[in-house]
This record gives sequence, C-alpha cells and structure tokens, in this order.
Amino acid sequence: MRVRSRPVAGFVVASVALWAACTGESSEGRVNVVVAIYPLAWAAQQVGGDRVDVEDLTPPGVEAHDATLTAAQRADIQTAEVVVYLGEIDFQPDVERAVDDAGGRVIDVTAELGIGPRAGETFDPHLWLDPADMAEVVRLVADALVATDPSGADGYAERAEAALGALEELDASFRDGLSGCAFTTFVVTHEAFGYLARAYGLRQLGIEGLTPESEPSAARIQAAAQAIDQGQAAPVVFYEETDAGRRVGQSVAEGVGVPALPLNTLESDPAPQDYVSAMEENLTNLREGLRCEG
Repeated sequence: MRVRSRPVAGFVVASVALWAACTGESSEGRVNVVVAIYPLAWAAQQVGGDRVDVEDLTPPGVEAHDATLTAAQRADIQTAEVVVYLGEIDFQPDVERAVDDAGGRVIDVTAELGIGPRAGETFDPHLWLDPADMAEVVRLVADALVATDPSGADGYAERAEAALGALEELDASFRDGLSGCAFTTFVVTHEAFGYLARAYGLRQLGIEGLTPESEPSAARIQAAAQAIDQGQAAPVVFYEETDAGRRVGQSVAEGVGVPALPLNTLESDPAPQDYVSAMEENLTNLREGLRCEG
C-alpha cells in the first residue's frame, strides 16, 4: 500500500483503551455519526460496526454537489457525537454551512489530509477514488471514534485494520490490473477521476468539468473525439452512472463510433454494491476500455 505512514488510531488507541480498562467505563447506546457523503459512511460503518449509527447526508442517486439538507438533517448534525465531512471546499455548501453548528467532534477530511483548493482553481474532492487516500479516511474515522467512545477502542482498531487490509488488496488489484494497458488516457463525462488516474499512471480527459454541467461544451466534445480518432485516448467513453451522465456518454460515444462504459464516482450509495465491489467493477470496466492485458 502506498500510504501507511501511521498505525490505526496511533497512540490514542493504546492510551484510551488503558484508561477505559482502569475506569471500567462502558458505552451506553450507539455512537451517532453523521457523514457528508457515501465513502465517509462506508468508512464509519466499517470501523464502527454495531457500535455506531451512521447517517449519510447524500441520498442514493443524488450527485453530492446537489445535496441539500432537511431541517431534520440539520438537527442531526447539531446533536451527532461525530460529524465527518470533506471540508470547506465549496463542494457541498449546504453541508459546509450546517457543520458550523455541530456540537460534537467534527472531522474535516481535506484539512486533516493537508489538501484543499488552490487560488483560482476548481478543487477535485474525489479523493476516495484512490484506495490509498481512502485508507487515510479510515484512519481518521478510527481516531475520531476511539476518542469519542474509548471503551470500544479495541474493536474499532480491529475493524479498521480489516478495512485497511481490504483497501490494500484493492490497491494491489488496480496496480496489477492497470499495469499492461494499450492506452493510458481515457475520456470521461465527469472529470472526477483525477486521484485514481494519478495513482495508477493514467490521464483523464473530461467532457464535463469537475462540476457536471447540464450540457458539455462543443469544444470539449470535439477535443475528446479528436483524441480518440487520433489514437491518443482509448476508444471508449466512460460515463458517470446518472441519467444525465449516461445520456451524454452514450451520445458522445455513438457520435465517435466507440462503446460507452460506466464508471462509478461513488458520490452516493451504490447499493446493492459497496465501496469495494463498486471500485472492483470500475477496475473491470477500465481494463476493458483501456485494453489491458491479462
């Protein structure tokens, strides 16, 4: 795994576990965790197990950019023991404003990982599409749960290690699976795969930008078509699995005369799949589109 710079929950696990054992403290009820987006919910569920109740503020099938909060969700943020969100990056403005009123422990993922918007640039928030970055999210969630519920430290650490193991295997699968491909540049409808592309030596060419537009520009479509025609990009168009993404992707692919394949951004719950199985399907489709060997 590329990023395993510190142990799960670090010194906190050992110290609070000892403290809990000495005091005999026990947790009453489950820890209420509110998260901004599905990948954070997956991390919380994997680490928390049956000691947590996790609420995902992004409904299934909704683009995370467009998520708006109900009055009940705002109240849940205020009362949750742990709130995990991506940060002050203008990705989910409604969530970012509501977090100011949180009464519990707040985890700003991008700030904790030391990444964020640069002046004059649109920030790509899709860090979870790189399994190594997702591993860091798991560690952050584990630290927060241990600090909030110290009597559950051993269980949190054990479950976090299991999640990290699954992510390490996923990373290895991507590394091996994308190591012998005929193409390294691929066309996507939603330019959300920058972290994944950088992790595995690929390059994305977006028809739409980081924030999906209702209609892609003619210039972007022309650039994508030209790249495919000239053999500079794989002969396929990858589309985000939304109604708009599918429509745009299939339309552009038909115009260029190439197939269209889905890639899941995992911005919302991919049920009946989970994070790992959805990412494995992404790998399968990437290998097909990039014409990878083996």
